[in-house]
Amino acid sequence: MRHQTIQHPLRRALAIAALAAGLGACAPDAAQDAAAEPSPEATASPSAEPTPTPTPLPTQAAAPKPRPATPPPRPTVCADCGTVVAITPVKIKGEGSGAGAVAGAVAGGVAGHQFGSGRGNDAATAAGAILGAIAGHEIEKRARSTTVYDVTVGMETGGQRVVRVMDASSLSIGTPVIVEGNNLRLR
Repeated sequence: MRHQTIQHPLRRALAIAALAAGLGACAPDAAQDAAAEPSPEATASPSAEPTPTPTPLPTQAAAPKPRPATPPPRPTVCADCGTVVAITPVKIKGEGSGAGAVAGAVAGGVAGHQFGSGRGNDAATAAGAILGAIAGHEIEKRARSTTVYDVTVGMETGGQRVVRVMDASSLSIGTPVIVEGNNLRLR
């Protein structure tokens, strides 16, 4: 039995040598290479088991399917943020303290006293004092009047708000602001 196992690998080595010689006749360069290098099977020690075939390399797993792109997160909307849409100056009449009316009455009485004589003079003085008081009061109110600004803000959440401010020098149309009650703050 041992004899048969030895012959089998020997037969195979002889068959390979004969094949190499046949191929060497067809290709002269290959024959020289085959003669220079002995076949691995011809030099290998005989064994009863056939040479195992190499195990194929594992293939890489298919790349996972890409997930559908999620939309970018929506920016947070500030409920009190917006931009200036319009700036409207508003003149507010001042309050009279009475000093203007008194000064106007005196000036009107003096001016009215210049006209007429007797009872006409007294009537002109009284009329001058009344008209002078009215005029003095109006002049005082105008002197104390102020200009404020109604600022219309287009809100990020939609709609508009109107905020009245005393000074709008730092604001212009398109300025981003934050509405804080009845005040505006630059963003």
